[in-house]
Amino acid sequence: MRPPADVVAAIREQIKGKVGRALLLGVTPELADVAPDLVAVDRNFSMAANVWPGNTASRCAVVGDWRQPSFATGAFSICIGDGALSFLAFPDETAGLFRELARILRKGGRAVFRLYVAPDAAETIPALRDEALAGRIGNFHALKLRLAMSLAGRQSVPHICVADILDAFNSLFPDREELVRATRWSREQIDTIDYYRNSSVFFAFPTQGRLLSVVSRICPDVRLAPSGAYEMSERCPLLIVDMP
Repeated sequence: MRPPADVVAAIREQIKGKVGRALLLGVTPELADVAPDLVAVDRNFSMAANVWPGNTASRCAVVGDWRQPSFATGAFSICIGDGALSFLAFPDETAGLFRELARILRKGGRAVFRLYVAPDAAETIPALRDEALAGRIGNFHALKLRLAMSLAGRQSVPHICVADILDAFNSLFPDREELVRATRWSREQIDTIDYYRNSSVFFAFPTQGRLLSVVSRICPDVRLAPSGAYEMSERCPLLIVDMP
């Protein structure tokens, strides 16, 4: 689920005309050049060292925890991120981030994030298996994300540990070669899910309504916009927040 070209174009369009420094949450390389003066923040040194395309006169990456930004008040005009909100504990860390964004973004500033939001009614696990084996899911990452959202949607708090995604996947597809034959995905790609083993990382997948209810209490000028036309795009809208 790397951001395709139409996501990059949609984010670029939403920040067009905003003058001033941009803050990128994470080091998403596809977004490195969407603004002429950009600072990317990631707490993982190896991500900054190995994923970031390199510092230039117009962009730089720093190691830090963007969940608790220490930047000066009004330091930025723009904040962007791709899937960043799914790494936050919902609702507390989500609310905390937007309180900080209301401080560090200057008046008239804008935040634009591509979201991963769960549908209002969670998909059933057996239905996902049937769709995959019928060849109706376009890529493995879409299956993995839909499975994660389905699992999270059954929790009172919409979090899912990635180790639990792996366990559910192995229960659904005990024979991975069957999935290879049905989908023509490579076994190498499917086996990347094994990186989830014993991981403590979790993702948050609230519905659109739950997310908007949290953000709008802090930043009332909030709306959603399409992020493009690609598989899963209906679950990946742009969240646009304007600062008063």
